[in-house]
Amino acid sequence: MAADEANTSDARTAPLAPIPDHRNVNTPWWQELWRRHAHVITPLRARGLQCDIEFGLSTYNVRVSLPDDSYLVISPPQEPSSKRPPGDPEGWIATREHPDDQTLLEVLYDSAPSDDPGAPHRPEARHGGSAQPLIETIDHRLAQLGLCILYTS
Repeated sequence: MAADEANTSDARTAPLAPIPDHRNVNTPWWQELWRRHAHVITPLRARGLQCDIEFGLSTYNVRVSLPDDSYLVISPPQEPSSKRPPGDPEGWIATREHPDDQTLLEVLYDSAPSDDPGAPHRPEARHGGSAQPLIETIDHRLAQLGLCILYTS
């Protein structure tokens, strides 16, 4: 499928989790969003995690299904909206949530820039939109939770 064409070199080194199975997968706009987020999606799929692209409040997000039925939402900052293209944000925010447990809302990573002088210091903010520190943080937390299927780093 065209959505996986950008991932062929990674596919040779490790089997990837399957792509989603819904009506948008074969649309050009969804495939373009998948391609623009491949640098985030491919390492997670190489770890056996199923990913999808969905529209959030004002941006496109990567949704990652986890083995315990919780999921990750990886997105750029929702507000203010950015002029940067999808997949190339100023920073990333990764949260873990559960559809049946509304009390589970864990921020795993937040590298979004902040102009608020009273905002708490976040060491990951220095990484901005870089995907590698984001993936490393997700790896670390999922390993702590025993939720990652396969590591290929």
